Amino acid sequence: MSSQGCGTGSGARCLRCGRRLTAQASISRGVGRICRARIIAAAEVADLSDFHDWQVDKARELIEQQAIVPLSRPGLFAAVGSDGTTTYLVDAAERSCTCRGATNGRRCYHLASALILDAAAPARRAA
Repeated sequence: MSSQGCGTGSGARCLRCGRRLTAQASISRGVGRICRARIIAAAEVADLSDFHDWQVDKARELIEQQAIVPLSRPGLFAAVGSDGTTTYLVDAAERSCTCRGATNGRRCYHLASALILDAAAPARRAA
């Protein structure tokens, strides 16, 4: 047997950076402690001035419940609606969402969540 390897871990990965999670608290949150700290800090610096306080609170709740996840393209996220079954496509770069509120010209908490996560995203290397 090799002394290298990760043993019988859960295989859970951080939703933000993709690293393997080992702590139970991190696994249940979906992000490691450093990434969680960066998300909290990003919520303070992300431009959420267009959103009501209750929308920012719901955005944080959406992140904590792991109901918004990054997709393969930077700035693009899939968010679960409040009914728990409907999924919306959220684009932080375009500041758009496919939910009913956003398609009617209003700001939604899905977009606020995406802006927070996008601000906390790991730096991308230039090609």
